[in-house]
Amino acid sequence: MDAANDVDFADVAVTDLAPQELTPDPVRSMPLVVAVRRAIGAVLDETRALRANPTADLKIFEYGKSQALLDLARARSLVPPAFYSHELREDLADFKDVLDENIGLLQLHMNAVSEVVGMMSRTMIDYESDGTYEAPFPERAR
Repeated sequence: MDAANDVDFADVAVTDLAPQELTPDPVRSMPLVVAVRRAIGAVLDETRALRANPTADLKIFEYGKSQALLDLARARSLVPPAFYSHELREDLADFKDVLDENIGLLQLHMNAVSEVVGMMSRTMIDYESDGTYEAPFPERAR
């Protein structure tokens, strides 16, 4: 055995092995802060478009939201939750509010589309029906 590789473990202090306390770190949180803000912008763009024009083509927002999701996933892997800065936590709370508003608007539009599709479906069935399978009107009681 080499004398250079011999280590006397009695000289190693146990306190050197103690884990360091994790605290919020604004610098380390920055990639996630940037990604969250970009995601907020993408969702707000779609929300504004829905409010301005309920029949807006949302396809143009799909790429921005997909890219924001990818950025969030990548940045999330770089920043452990223990290092989340106060600024990041505030941005995440804002992001939740923005998403809630966006989801509400999208749900409203989906409900309206479902209602229109239901009416169109009933109209098409009524138009194509010859009445064979329709329930007869109940006769009045005598």
